[in-house]
Amino acid sequence: MMGPVQGRSVPVAAAPASPVLRAVTWGVPALLMAGAFIPDEDSTPLQRGAAVVLALALLAWFLLAPRRLAYTLTPDAVVIQRALNQTRLPYSELSARTTSGILGLRTFGTGLPGYLSGHFLLAHDEQGVRRVLAAASRGRGGVLLQSGSRHYFLTPADPGAFLAELARRGAQVTS
Repeated sequence: MMGPVQGRSVPVAAAPASPVLRAVTWGVPALLMAGAFIPDEDSTPLQRGAAVVLALALLAWFLLAPRRLAYTLTPDAVVIQRALNQTRLPYSELSARTTSGILGLRTFGTGLPGYLSGHFLLAHDEQGVRRVLAAASRGRGGVLLQSGSRHYFLTPADPGAFLAELARRGAQVTS
């Protein structure tokens, strides 16, 4: 994994905070943890310990992954930081625009509350883009970046300011 990226950080849009998503974030690990302590004559201490470790790992992933999502504008590229890797998109090869598209089916990746990362289908895009690589905090209200044949769905807190800064740095920005 690469070290910290030097450049201007772009705030990521706040994730929706619905009670259902919060219940999932806390409920799944809590159920696993509780299950480890339910008396069962067939389970060994090792199995119960493994369930506790799994519950704690899931809770850590649910809480830490969204915090790893970041967009940074460096002198020559947009850097998209996700929990496990980062992507550099040079401005000279980049086009960008807002989209009314909505992330749909996840075909590969992570879909945690506040952290959508990986390959998704995109519905209702004005220009018919169907597949995207998401690095987003929510499933709508995003910006599409195109580099080569790939489309990236991001959710900066202020899409207009983000696009204006990309245009200033040499990216092709359209409406």
